[in-house]
Amino acid sequence: MENLTKDANEKLERYAEMRRQIAAMRSTAQSADGNVTVTVAPGGAITDINLSERALRQGAAQLSATLMSTIAAASADVSRRMAAAVAPLAPAGMDVEALVNSRLPAPPRDDLGGRR
Repeated sequence: MENLTKDANEKLERYAEMRRQIAAMRSTAQSADGNVTVTVAPGGAITDINLSERALRQGAAQLSATLMSTIAAASADVSRRMAAAVAPLAPAGMDVEALVNSRLPAPPRDDLGGRR
């Protein structure tokens, strides 16, 4: 019984540490042209957006597309990092990273300038 309690306490400590790591995670992505930078927290919360003066002259449609692709890149990165943090505590045989990757959109093709 003592070993079970010790194991349970160790797992709770690892779980608490994982939660702290995830809460502090942020991922920043920059558009291919360098004019848009976005920071995203786990769960997709956008915590910062920086636009250059050049980005503001792109026109609404182009700026919107650039923002969306940059947000998607930052969100995908933070999701992958979160999955890597959770993986050690997942049940045996569960591939958390593969599960997350299977739900992420495909990255934009370079020949389309970051647009789909």
